[in-house]
Amino acid sequence: MSGDQPCGACGGSGLTEHTEHTVEIDKDGNQVPATRSWTGACGACHGSGQG
Repeated sequence: MSGDQPCGACGGSGLTEHTEHTVEIDKDGNQVPATRSWTGACGACHGSGQG
């Protein structure tokens, strides 16, 4: 193979949006679904941007 290909998962940026689904306890003690999102290193290329 010749040349570096950009990572298909992040488009070569090295960053992707991550989402975590969790359950939290509200002030009344009830379980409520929660979603947490953040941008971090691409899991497919580990932040290198190369795939």
